[in-house]
Amino acid sequence: MTTFPLWLLWALAGHLANGAAFVIDKTLLRKSFKHPATYAGIIGAMGVLALILIPFGVHVPDATGWFWIVVSGMTFIVSLWVFFAALRAGEASRVVPIIGSLIPILTLAGTTLFLGERLTQSQLLGFGLLIVATVILSGGAAHSRLTRKTVGLAIFAAAVFAFSSVAGKIAYESDGFLTTFAISRIAGAVAAVLILCIDRGAARELKASLFGGRRTGRIGTHTAVVLVFVAQTLGALGFVGVQYATSLGSAALVNALQAVQYALLVVVAFALHRRAPDLLGEDLTTATVIRKVVALAVVGAGLWLVV
Repeated sequence: MTTFPLWLLWALAGHLANGAAFVIDKTLLRKSFKHPATYAGIIGAMGVLALILIPFGVHVPDATGWFWIVVSGMTFIVSLWVFFAALRAGEASRVVPIIGSLIPILTLAGTTLFLGERLTQSQLLGFGLLIVATVILSGGAAHSRLTRKTVGLAIFAAAVFAFSSVAGKIAYESDGFLTTFAISRIAGAVAAVLILCIDRGAARELKASLFGGRRTGRIGTHTAVVLVFVAQTLGALGFVGVQYATSLGSAALVNALQAVQYALLVVVAFALHRRAPDLLGEDLTTATVIRKVVALAVVGAGLWLVV
């Protein structure tokens, strides 16, 4: 408990970067893009940048390696598509806690089944605390009932994301970080193209966003695209950190540490509650503040236990 593991350092750095990107994402999708596939397509297409990594030690995997690497990259983009579809279908305060809590649980089930992973008792307790904190921090005031469609999309998104994480962990163990990361990102770019081919409305929206100069919502789509790339620059840094942490440590614990993202969002929402009152997703009442502060303390306890 006295040594601060390298995987945890990378996981925290990655999740904090993702949290900063999430602050932008939380309002951008609702205000700018009508099609979930548009945003998922942009994120996936950025995977072509991984081509620059090929000369730096990327090797050709065997057939099994190819399978897990490609599956990991493509299912990650599919999970984003379904995640954004779930957000479009229901309230974030209802959808995010479902997905955020299920991902680490399903990931742990997968790594236990395929990799024989076993957490210590303290890690399991910390794992549970981080999941509880995720539910509290990501939830807000709900204004509508959950539909079967929304619940189904949320569960499916969590399952696909968890499967992507497990496949990625298997690939990291067999082919190393650089090869797995580079090829999986390229596979994700292919998945993005396929998704945009399936959803022609999203393809048209992306084209209009880049070249049409029209406006959707409160911000122009040119601005929206710029914000997407700013968010995804942060997200890319966060993604690298999280993926490297996964290659070094437990995929389940790394996913459970997404509570740190929501903790950052809550802190920013507290700081900017006058300028961005909708960021938290609920009114900043005394009860809300107490609940979120307690959840932040739970995150701290969870971090201490997983070390």
